[in-house]
Amino acid sequence: MKIWFLCPHCKHELNFEDLSQDAAPCPVCEKSIALRISERTRKDNVVEHCLICDCPQVYVQKDFNRTLGVSIFVAGAILFLICAWFNRLVEGTLVWAAFTVADALLYKYLPNVTICYKCHSQYREFNENPANTAFELGLAEKYDPLDKRAGAENPAAEWNSGR
Repeated sequence: MKIWFLCPHCKHELNFEDLSQDAAPCPVCEKSIALRISERTRKDNVVEHCLICDCPQVYVQKDFNRTLGVSIFVAGAILFLICAWFNRLVEGTLVWAAFTVADALLYKYLPNVTICYKCHSQYREFNENPANTAFELGLAEKYDPLDKRAGAENPAAEWNSGR
């Protein structure tokens, strides 16, 4: 399992692969970062909770760069519009079909990444945990409210996804 996270002390981006230890030193600020690794995580290589901040809620998504994904979509839309401008709707439809097939293949073959709602740590190269589900906006709002004012009431703070 590979873990990408921000140091809680200096906010430097770090990665960690050694699950045999209970702490990881930050190479920048040299402070120790406690890792909350359960025996099941060590034994089965699954993510049960965040190992950095101990948040019980994590979500799973495809490991794909969002900016690149939007860029591919925009390129397909522009190519379609160019074809439509020249009254080549069959070719434009084929362009959309090609982009749809490429998207489906990427979705099928790209691995999953598990992400913590609270500290946004990312976990790669792990075994699937069926208890971890896709992103839920209500849980994201619970751990990182959109209204960041001091003392702002968070209506989603008590929400639980029923797990």
